[in-house]
Amino acid sequence: MPTDQTGNQNTPTSSGNKKKTPTPKKKKAQQLGDFRLLKKLGQGGMGAVYLAHQISLDRKCALKVMAPAIAENKIFVERFIREARAMAKIEHPNVVRCYAVGEDKGVNYVAMELIDGSSMQDWIDTKTTLEVGDALHVIIVCAQALAHAHKMKIIHRDIKPDNILVTKNGAVKLADLGLAKMTDEDQSMTQSGTGLGTPLYMPPEQARNAKYVDARSDIYALGCTLYKFLTGTTPYKGDSTLELILAKEKGKFTSTAKINKSVPAKLDLMIDKMIAKKKEHRYQSCEELLADVLSLGLENQTLSFIESDEKVMLGAASASSMQSGKQTAAHIQEKTVSLPSKSSRDQGKEQQAQKAQESKGTWFVRFKDRTGKEQVKRMPVDQIHRGLATKLLDETTHLTKNKNAKWVGIGSVPEFKQQVNELIMEKESGSRKTEMKSLYEKIDKQHSRRKWWRLLENYKNGTIGLIGLIVWLALIGLVGYGLFLAYPTVLKMVTG
Repeated sequence: MPTDQTGNQNTPTSSGNKKKTPTPKKKKAQQLGDFRLLKKLGQGGMGAVYLAHQISLDRKCALKVMAPAIAENKIFVERFIREARAMAKIEHPNVVRCYAVGEDKGVNYVAMELIDGSSMQDWIDTKTTLEVGDALHVIIVCAQALAHAHKMKIIHRDIKPDNILVTKNGAVKLADLGLAKMTDEDQSMTQSGTGLGTPLYMPPEQARNAKYVDARSDIYALGCTLYKFLTGTTPYKGDSTLELILAKEKGKFTSTAKINKSVPAKLDLMIDKMIAKKKEHRYQSCEELLADVLSLGLENQTLSFIESDEKVMLGAASASSMQSGKQTAAHIQEKTVSLPSKSSRDQGKEQQAQKAQESKGTWFVRFKDRTGKEQVKRMPVDQIHRGLATKLLDETTHLTKNKNAKWVGIGSVPEFKQQVNELIMEKESGSRKTEMKSLYEKIDKQHSRRKWWRLLENYKNGTIGLIGLIVWLALIGLVGYGLFLAYPTVLKMVTG
């Protein structure tokens, strides 16, 4: 752009010996299409964000201007326009609205709703961690907004605290919906880990190929965000993007409850499910996630860290979306109410049959949680598989269909046998590695001790050898001295 950040033309200086005082010029705001730029709000990888005024509708907005380096790539520009138009179609109270997308003077831009508040990253920088109730409040709102977007076949691809905004009265807004993919591509695999941003939250499949992401990819990133809210850190770390992605491929991280003792075991298990390495082990939709999170009843109705006399209640800004989130948790009740023509006996039989069907796929599970406390919980089969995958359950876990029946080892149940055997083999492999490491350390210590003994022995042998040499030299010297003394006497005897 030909002007500086304030919109002023660069002031030329005269080439003569005598310097002329430049005539002060009146500041003029730069204009792009229908938008007059007032001031710069920030700078990101994709470009700069300005506070702007939309002339035709007489309102303020945030104008994101594409960086010149990105604008040189026609594919990026086409995608930028296409996805901005998709973003503009989303009408949801918890999604930052897109007002317009366009190009002027060779500059591409998108105009968005201006939020009078801060990002959740700003709040985390200030508070380090959030209360469980506040964290769930934000996650519920984001899940509702994502559920709406996913129905429109729009995947965010860049869920992170920076893209979750909170107004001054506590309304949560999801930003950059539909524009995130631009920042995911062409990342250097060896760049410094200090400014990773997106890679810290993206799922492993997105790191491999951003084309093959779906709703479960957003759920993974939302899970990493919830982990960040509750622990102050991300589940995976690395000094480079490559190290970070390799860590995610392994899928091993410290549980949320181990870092933050106020996180209940059930929520801890939900987070494990959200950020499972494999997509098929995660929540398959935001509706499914909402059903579980809302069943906890732990969310705060308003954000405790917001100081306002008119705080926005959870669901007040998105009553319709809140209702859609609760539909999953209440779908059985709705089906029952929608069939009033059936008799109570028929309804009772249906409920019994439904419970019997549900019980076939559930087990009572006895296990020790990560704090060492024994727990007995009823779990569906898929949750048991996830528990084994995340090491919450192991070969010492016992199951039963009925609490009054005999408990059996989890490895004796056919549907879990293979996974338990793999877990045991992995542990044995790790144990063998530990044993070999211990053996190597023992051999190394023995070698070190032997080295010192050899040194002392050599020193001792050397000392004895030295003494022997001195004795021999002394004897030779004495013999020589004796011959020297006897020489005159022997000479007289020979000559006389």
